[in-house]
Amino acid sequence: MKIVDMMKIIAGVFLVSIVSGMALPAQALAYTYVSKEYGYSIECPEKPLGVIPLVDPEQKGEVLVFKNEGYNILKGWIIATNAFDSNQVPDFDKMTAEDSRKYKDRLKENRGYQIVEFIPLHGHKVLYAVGAPDVYVDSNKNDKADIKQQTSQRIETYIPGKKTNYVIVFFQSGEMSKQDITDYQNGLLSFKETADVKAVTDADK
Repeated sequence: MKIVDMMKIIAGVFLVSIVSGMALPAQALAYTYVSKEYGYSIECPEKPLGVIPLVDPEQKGEVLVFKNEGYNILKGWIIATNAFDSNQVPDFDKMTAEDSRKYKDRLKENRGYQIVEFIPLHGHKVLYAVGAPDVYVDSNKNDKADIKQQTSQRIETYIPGKKTNYVIVFFQSGEMSKQDITDYQNGLLSFKETADVKAVTDADK
């Protein structure tokens, strides 16, 4: 089965599960990561090998590293804050079915997503998008893409919060497994904003 087809099936199962209130499989070795700096918690399939600051000129956040090779991160989750401006992005909760369809089509066309869905999560309608697994490269510089390269695959979920807006990204070098995607979806369901950062820090003093 092609990885994109598998992702579509898993995304569909995920959507049906959360709409119907069904629980996803529990993770026996789950680890709860709590960020004191950014004020959130998320359930991970295992304790991250490390947590590093997100290096991005527009977003702040952290990268939870689950697999690496030297300085190369092969598998991880990104939790970014101030991920999108509510004044520039439509209120997903207020979009009609037709508006949602048009918005998804535009994202697929302009950003190359393979799958775009709106799903109910934490009381909001959130954007769940799967990136393209392959990249075509114009190796001869003749304006014709002639080489297909396997790159890091990504799933991105855009979540409006009370303190800020978040994007939670799963990325992996090479193909994602069914378990990888299930672990990420469990993480989304568990994601919570904690007390404000100062309150959390003061409580620990």
